[in-house]
Amino acid sequence: MTWMQFSHGLRLEPIAEGSPEALVVLLHDVGDSATTLTPIAARWATTVPTTAFIALDGIEQLAPPPCGSPPHRMVDLDASAEPTVLDRAMQHLEPLLDHQLRSCRLDASRLVLVGFGYGGTLALHLLLRQGWSCAGVLAFAARLTRPLPLNLRGNYKVRLVECGGNGHSSLRDVVALLTARGIDTRGVLFAGSAVSDEAIRHGGAYLVELVATAQRGDRFHIDRESSHA
Repeated sequence: MTWMQFSHGLRLEPIAEGSPEALVVLLHDVGDSATTLTPIAARWATTVPTTAFIALDGIEQLAPPPCGSPPHRMVDLDASAEPTVLDRAMQHLEPLLDHQLRSCRLDASRLVLVGFGYGGTLALHLLLRQGWSCAGVLAFAARLTRPLPLNLRGNYKVRLVECGGNGHSSLRDVVALLTARGIDTRGVLFAGSAVSDEAIRHGGAYLVELVATAQRGDRFHIDRESSHA
């Protein structure tokens, strides 16, 4: 596997020949870089051979992370990740995602966002608050900003991988909150770090599910559009 560098990160073409059927974009945590995630993506790529991977770099440069946000923070219903800061980051992130999708000749329904720490917080914010119609988000040790929008579109999936010994109730509450709003949400808690072998292995199983959803994306997207016509 050979990663190709471009102006905003690294790209890995699908293992299988032909055009990619889905795109996975990885967002790193504060203090990390795209290269931190390339071994993880390479491991996952063998399970989704028709999928392209992109690891974006300089995530914290999109906008400063919320004050006091340490790496690998647990999802916390009471956390006050500053929405305006995240909104500014979205202004820079969305064009990057659009460009990568166009380069793969895919629409947003074929996109899966994977984020670690602050990158996971950005991915959840983009999906839940900005209304992106991607296939879903896989977030490791992310934060959920509140309040949630009144009108959420539930035609996507959220998968959460959390770390720490005392976060079960918080994770359970987040899953219940999003499920009650019509979003297909599941999560798992591990005692180790967000990049532990166990967390990455379980996250990889979630990723296979999300990529399968993305590979059905165009048909699903068209059916959804026609249902609202």
